[in-house]
Amino acid sequence: MPKASNGLRLARMPCRAEIVALIVATLLSWDVSALEPLPKPLEVIEQHCLRCHNSLDRAGGLSLASEEDWLVGGDSSSGPATLRERALEMLSMVVSDNGPPAMPKESPPLPANDLATLVAWLKSDTHWPDSLQLSPPRTVDSQWWSLLPLERSMPPVPATAIAETHAENPIDLYLLEKLRSAGLGFSPPAERRTLARRLYFDLVGLPPSPEQIDAFVYDVDPLAYEKLVDELLLSPRYGERWARHWLDVVHYADTHGYDKDQPRPNAWPYRDYVIRALNDDTPWSQFVCEQLAADVIDPDNMQAIDALGFLAAGPWDLVGHAEVPESKIDGQIARHLDRDDMVRTVMQSFISLTVGCAQCHDHKFDPISQHEYYQLQSVVAALDRADKAYYDDPELTRQRQQLIEQQQALLQQIAALKESPPPDGTSDSDSSSQADLKQAQRNLNSINARIAKLPAPKLVYAGTVHYGSGSFAGTGASAGRPRTIYLLHRGDVTKRGDAVQPAALSLIHGLSGELSLAPDHSEGQRRAALAGWVTDPNCSLTWRSVVNRVWQYHFGQGLVDTPNDFGSMGGLPSHPELLDWLAIEFRDGNQSLKWLHRLIVTSRAYKQSSSPEHQLPQVVRAQQVDANNRLLWRANRRQLEAEAVRDSILSVSDHLDFTSGGPGFREFVLEKPEHSPHYRYDLLDVMDPATHRRTIYRFTVRSQLEPFTTALDCADPSQQVAVRNASQSPAQALSLLNSALVLAMSQQFSQKLSQSHSPAGDKTSSVVERGFLEALGRPPDVEELRQLTDFANEYGMEHLCRVLFNLSEFVFVD
Repeated sequence: MPKASNGLRLARMPCRAEIVALIVATLLSWDVSALEPLPKPLEVIEQHCLRCHNSLDRAGGLSLASEEDWLVGGDSSSGPATLRERALEMLSMVVSDNGPPAMPKESPPLPANDLATLVAWLKSDTHWPDSLQLSPPRTVDSQWWSLLPLERSMPPVPATAIAETHAENPIDLYLLEKLRSAGLGFSPPAERRTLARRLYFDLVGLPPSPEQIDAFVYDVDPLAYEKLVDELLLSPRYGERWARHWLDVVHYADTHGYDKDQPRPNAWPYRDYVIRALNDDTPWSQFVCEQLAADVIDPDNMQAIDALGFLAAGPWDLVGHAEVPESKIDGQIARHLDRDDMVRTVMQSFISLTVGCAQCHDHKFDPISQHEYYQLQSVVAALDRADKAYYDDPELTRQRQQLIEQQQALLQQIAALKESPPPDGTSDSDSSSQADLKQAQRNLNSINARIAKLPAPKLVYAGTVHYGSGSFAGTGASAGRPRTIYLLHRGDVTKRGDAVQPAALSLIHGLSGELSLAPDHSEGQRRAALAGWVTDPNCSLTWRSVVNRVWQYHFGQGLVDTPNDFGSMGGLPSHPELLDWLAIEFRDGNQSLKWLHRLIVTSRAYKQSSSPEHQLPQVVRAQQVDANNRLLWRANRRQLEAEAVRDSILSVSDHLDFTSGGPGFREFVLEKPEHSPHYRYDLLDVMDPATHRRTIYRFTVRSQLEPFTTALDCADPSQQVAVRNASQSPAQALSLLNSALVLAMSQQFSQKLSQSHSPAGDKTSSVVERGFLEALGRPPDVEELRQLTDFANEYGMEHLCRVLFNLSEFVFVD
């Protein structure tokens, strides 16, 4: 037998054909029986060859993933051949006459046992199982940082350094350790006006008024900053601000998406739930569990039912569900993709892992198998996206649910009786069958009457067991029993493998992926078990994920810069010890997001200046050592999100309506709603007061995005958006200069200033100064005031207000 380190060595031959012939003869003469048990031949090929020669990456034009690929061959193949002939060609590449074999490239030669396996394959029938598709081997790291248990460690920062930098917040200690090792330190604090504006935008998403800024600037209380933080966290505007971030992550919208993109009139209760939960500072575990299984975990808390809108927040194929029955292949594909979106949303939102690619093969980079992926699909196997009915009274809700289930059972019974074969001759049998049908119909009429007497229920578009009719019947017609989920070969619904049972992932150290479910468990208990797994203290990903998301929105970049992907294709944490400390403190404390906000915004790091003139004396060195500011030696300058820009324009013009909750306002005229709706934004009257609410309450359309906020990098609601783009483009400049909203509000802002702040003598400079102060939160300097006053005198106050809306300082946090 040849040595595994060298492959098979042969004497040098004059030509390649003779070498191949000798190789084949020698290999086929081996006695491999003594080497049993041998690995399976196709597993050998999968392990050593598929990394380069697969259906996606056809090195040399060759794929070895299927029998058809083998028969076709590659660029250097001599033409059509049998599977055995191709196998002999392959063997000639993995052995050598002198030196390393040609294949596999940049890898050790095949071990002797693997070569013997291929020989045994050739000496048998060289069989390829029907429809088998090989997949490249996974390169995974089970010791990846995010999968390991959380660990607490405090940084060894000398007391002198702490005293010099006033680093009393634990966050500052962790950051200071790395700054000192790089020869850097914190920048000086930003001035109070800048800090006030930063806090207002970060915590409530609105600009402070000049009076609010002055109240903070001139407050001599040593705890004035902390008082302002607490005041903003208690504001109802806080939940509206931070709900927008979460709705980006779960890709919430008020329409279905896809080609018809019909409206979802009952999606908004989920949006209101998120706002309410954040304002109430709902503990994170409860927040997670309610969104996955509120109807099971706390069935009497009807205020939490709206949370189930999380599972239905993403796009939905109306045609594939409502117009194509589940018995058809297209209907099965639509439902498979629907479950895929639910699984992806749960995993990326709560634990920052990408699992979707495992629907076709084992995850290429993370230890997630295809089998585990379909086990996750099994958790939501009974769910569809549909309106869920409920009452504030839990008993009335249960009564209605029981009546609906009885109604569905009777409908099934009636259908079975009507389709049953005619009796075999006896009139008694015929009479009995008819009697059964009539009785079932009477029972159904009675149930329908009782349902009709119930008051109209509340509705939320949610992940629910659907009791519909026709092609979109869901699993309600089967008493809500979950569909059987099969492992699909290459994600193809026509190529079913084995059935799978519900389970989570097994990749996290110290946490099993098994879900404890009784044999007769209900549909909702699957979701409740998954919620318990996600919120388990040992699920390190959950706690790292949430604190990283909050950090990102305060600093412009997360400690991990890929907040939706903590897998091996994602980023590494810039401060892993700080991330773990925050995660542990958050998990083991009250799981309070407001506590986390307070901790972050009261840190020395957060309060740093972002202005170059206020940065370190060694700013040049800092730019050389850490140009991207990953060490946080200064504050980042951050552009306002589209919603904050729109709300600010309305706010300073005194046109912002603070009405909260309820159906979203529409910035369009809806045309042709019966088929494929047209959302006509160009027909909107921008002065309609109904459209002046905060942007969080806007009716969000997936297929036709609102033009103004889209130009300002608003999130695409068809995608899970963890980090928004922050661009500066001509489209933004044109929108801020010429959009109907800006033109109208410039006029309104001008009228407000002229009516409320015009002093005796109508001195233009005073009005300009007040407008500048309201728009930017600071008074203009002498040169700014002179230039803007000259502009107002020449072009008018309305155009001056338009200029203020277009200043970079207006659309940046600071």
